[in-house]
Amino acid sequence: MKAISLRVDVDTLEGSIRGIPALLRMLDRHRMRASFYFSFGPDNSGKALRRIFRKGFLQKMRRTNAAKLYGFKTMMYGVLLPAPIISKRAAGEMRSALSAGHEVGIHAWDHVQYHDLLDRKSRQWLSEWYAKAHGAFEEVFGFRAKGAVSPAWRCNDETLELQEPYALDYAGDCRGEAPFYPIVDGKTLSTLQIPTTLPTLDELLGLDGRTPAQVNEEVWAMVKADALNVYALHTEVEGGALAETFDAFLGGLKDRGVEARTHAEWLPELKAANPPAKEIVRREIPGRAGWVSFEG
Repeated sequence: MKAISLRVDVDTLEGSIRGIPALLRMLDRHRMRASFYFSFGPDNSGKALRRIFRKGFLQKMRRTNAAKLYGFKTMMYGVLLPAPIISKRAAGEMRSALSAGHEVGIHAWDHVQYHDLLDRKSRQWLSEWYAKAHGAFEEVFGFRAKGAVSPAWRCNDETLELQEPYALDYAGDCRGEAPFYPIVDGKTLSTLQIPTTLPTLDELLGLDGRTPAQVNEEVWAMVKADALNVYALHTEVEGGALAETFDAFLGGLKDRGVEARTHAEWLPELKAANPPAKEIVRREIPGRAGWVSFEG
């Protein structure tokens, strides 16, 4: 049997207000459920411009036409426009995902600051970041979060340790092939890691001339039988300018008999398989600027 988990990362205010409803309509039409992970704090998307000096960043921006994907207004937040608090403006859209039967979890408090400055931030800053994200989640949904996935698949020893007291059922802080328990300083932590196993649309699009249709074909072919398959998408991309491509992707999954399962639905089976303990390393992957955390 082939199954896939659709991990929906919500990074921005625009992705919350417009992208969430668009994806909910699409998923309902295909009768599929997904796992939505929300950013709750300030939308500092404009500050991402500091990545201009990161290897491969400008190339990716041109290849994916980032200005079209994210829009001018979003790219000004936190720079020329004040950074809006996403959960204050889009709580209704967030709750609509839960009402529609999808899983909900945490992606970030301040997505851009974590993504870009993770290794420069103090333990105190990171601790407050987690506290704010979990507090906002409970304010929006009325219960504690059971799952969380880090921005840009980036983590370090401090974030993994700070995450432990929240007693999550799982986290998704890295890329890899199979679930595992992370090792930090020789100690095995208790929060199961469910890595993203498949490349994303924005990583492959335009790479070596790939068209949207070719990307879909490539990812369909990567879905393995009787294995964890996690496909990550963004409300700003698949719920926006590339919605038609993602709609075709969902249709292709159905045509191939691939079942869509949320992380929560998959969890009992994953834990029953007694996942190993592994360290987390850093790698660069094709189509993405900078490093990602990776199953060791």
